[in-house]
Amino acid sequence: MTKVEEICSETGVLYQKLSSLQQEWYRNTGFCCPDGCGSCCQGFEPDLYPSEAAFMAGWLIDNQPDTAEQLASETYQCAGPGPAADTGHNHTCIFYDNDSAYHCSIYGGRPFICRLFGASSFRGKNGDTLWRPCKFYPAERLASHRPPLVRKDYKKLEVEELLGECPPVMADIMEQAVAITPDDTEPEPLREVLPAVIKKILFERQLSNQTEASEEQI
Repeated sequence: MTKVEEICSETGVLYQKLSSLQQEWYRNTGFCCPDGCGSCCQGFEPDLYPSEAAFMAGWLIDNQPDTAEQLASETYQCAGPGPAADTGHNHTCIFYDNDSAYHCSIYGGRPFICRLFGASSFRGKNGDTLWRPCKFYPAERLASHRPPLVRKDYKKLEVEELLGECPPVMADIMEQAVAITPDDTEPEPLREVLPAVIKKILFERQLSNQTEASEEQI
């Protein structure tokens, strides 16, 4: 197994851990994103930590090889109709697909921020665990909760009283993600880093296949 494959594997384990925590939160609280929302994807494209880039690249190669090849050759066209991208850093993600149920054409390979948004808590300035309802969550659904919820920072004890428990803490998950690649901890724009990582994985796999073929001939 190559180093990149090890990173992919460790990241996949952490994604599964996060999913289990969130599924428990959804089951116990009934508080989840409205079906077909996708508002958080509009006007946003995530930066990727090295572990996220490796997992996304590997996921694309294994699940959407044509997309991976297009990204590597810089011929990829955005997934589907959606908000027009601007020329700044806040353009809509290249994988946004307005026609998809999840509005993401690579849902299984999405990074941590896309998994955490709307289903995580955070640390306040004094280190307290806080939770705020997603800014895109319909106001009428917040008001219909018993007792009603508003868009404010709730302390952990308040959340536990209102909903039963807090969702996973974003900082705790991201610390574990960064620890997967301790020598490379800086995120990079998705559009810049992903093609390069795809090329690297494809090259390493080709080299591995050639080595195996040569050993079989011996």
